Amino acid sequence: MTMPRSRKSHAQQIPVAPYDLQLISNPWDNVYWFSRMLINTDKYGGIGTNNRLMGELVSGLRAIIDNRNQFNDEKALVLVAKELIDRCLVGGRRDSKKSSQAKSFILDLSNKIDGVDDLKVFILTCERIIIPINNAITLIPSDDRIFGEAIVTSLMKSKGTSALAEIINLWDDLGVKGCLSAERIQVVKGFSEIKNYLSSGFKDDDANIILTAFCQEFERRLGQKRKGRAGRGVENVSSLILEFFNIPTVDAPEHFTTGLEIDKWIRSKDGWIIGISCKRTLRERWKQAYTDNLDLLNRHKIKQLWHLITYDSDLSDEKLTEMGSYRAIFYLPDSSPRFASASKHPGMSGYVRPMTRFISDIMSEIGRQ
Repeated sequence: MTMPRSRKSHAQQIPVAPYDLQLISNPWDNVYWFSRMLINTDKYGGIGTNNRLMGELVSGLRAIIDNRNQFNDEKALVLVAKELIDRCLVGGRRDSKKSSQAKSFILDLSNKIDGVDDLKVFILTCERIIIPINNAITLIPSDDRIFGEAIVTSLMKSKGTSALAEIINLWDDLGVKGCLSAERIQVVKGFSEIKNYLSSGFKDDDANIILTAFCQEFERRLGQKRKGRAGRGVENVSSLILEFFNIPTVDAPEHFTTGLEIDKWIRSKDGWIIGISCKRTLRERWKQAYTDNLDLLNRHKIKQLWHLITYDSDLSDEKLTEMGSYRAIFYLPDSSPRFASASKHPGMSGYVRPMTRFISDIMSEIGRQ
């Protein structure tokens, strides 16, 4: 498919080299910018995530273009197309937040659509970029638990508490590899489909611009999904360990937050609570994130904060003593040289414990032997 004339592109506003300008002034470059607009949740409400709405827009716009001989000129056709977009996106909802965001989208989109060629770019964006990516995203796990639960449970059954360090590391490895493999399957499938579609009727430069827009938008969406998985991953392994040993948890203290991302909370037999966190390493910004307010801990009746750390080589004396003085307890691998040295040190021995003691310590705290 070819375009009879070049259309304005967002990127033309930026000074660039002549070759680059020739490339990005191509009207198909707006496939990328339309994609960004359609998925922008802050400004436009993520209009493009609604496949039904995208389908209605595509069908309506195609019908208008297919009946172009019914219009006096191209300007009249574009005007009707914009009215259709307004009706689909806003409809009768004139006062809601979503309608306000839709109006912002329509206004900005209108500035990018001057003729039929721009409408064709918008249609392709909805039909060949946004809808396929929406469908593919639903097939990629939002949770890495399914990739590790069976293996980790089997490991705990056979090794018990001696497997805790191995479990935390294995959970991350299995989850990351499994989810990334699922991503790759969908990216390759989606890329192949749009490449096959573009192989007939599109010039190489046009096809390359569309393909790169597809890849950039897909990767951006995948990155958002990975962030959610990363936060849930550590909480999942904490949950699985506690569930396996039938240890009840309680809700987090209201209005209490720290940057150390406590995963779970248990209630001690004395009525106070203990925070549980399972990680490979301690966050680099631990000092800025950690609370050193004992009054805050007392107010929320927080007895201690327990951290299972599997990679402890960067757990310095400073971290151990400072965090330990504010009720942090570190469970380190039994064979760890860091545990061996800290457990013999008079100033740090009270803050470190062998990881194999973790479950028995919890049982003692909750009054179950």
